[in-house]
Amino acid sequence: MTEIRAVGFDLDGTLFDHLNSATAGVNAFLRSLGVEPTDAIRTLWFSAEEAGYEQWRSGQISFQEQRRYRLNLVLPAVGIAPPDNPAGLDMLFAEYLREYRAAWRAFPGAADVLISLRASGIRLGVLTNGSQEQQVDKLQAIGLQGLVDVVCTAEDLGVWKPDERAFEVLAGKLGVTPAECLFVGDHPEQDVAGAMSAGMHAVLVDHYGEHAVGLKAVIDEGIGGR
Repeated sequence: MTEIRAVGFDLDGTLFDHLNSATAGVNAFLRSLGVEPTDAIRTLWFSAEEAGYEQWRSGQISFQEQRRYRLNLVLPAVGIAPPDNPAGLDMLFAEYLREYRAAWRAFPGAADVLISLRASGIRLGVLTNGSQEQQVDKLQAIGLQGLVDVVCTAEDLGVWKPDERAFEVLAGKLGVTPAECLFVGDHPEQDVAGAMSAGMHAVLVDHYGEHAVGLKAVIDEGIGGR
């Protein structure tokens, strides 16, 4: 049986609590506009985020344009006319970003898991489909950047998960073969299926589910249950 010498992680939804950070951010942002957030408005926000993000990932629009797309979809739904120019939209989105960033948090125990793995001699990396600048900023803000050896973003690599080439690059930067790497993520296709297609071992983590067990238990299962 091949020894696991490295563990790779997705970021949003795996190490970084994007859902609760973004929920706090959008609640504060909407209230600053005089709108009381509701479940329906938050659902629309996250749907617009996902749709715009996919358009960016597939190369249809720029990263900044996917942010403008979100505002243009959500603001009319709450009775606010969005700015009619890109600069105005960007300035308004910056207000949301300030609230979002203020709420950034790692999942409980994430730092302890990374520290424990490194102490056992395992190399650690992050592979994320997010933008280079923002994802590195997140890792710094939540105190995790110094706990991983490698950070790979799809924007920097030019390939997005679940493309097996992204996982192969991660393994190479970690100095291991894909078979010696365990990948941990919250998306069945982008993370688990993608990693396995590259020859990695992979486990799914669900921090928000009814039976969430946390990173340590998932990793212990991934390393010990092969």
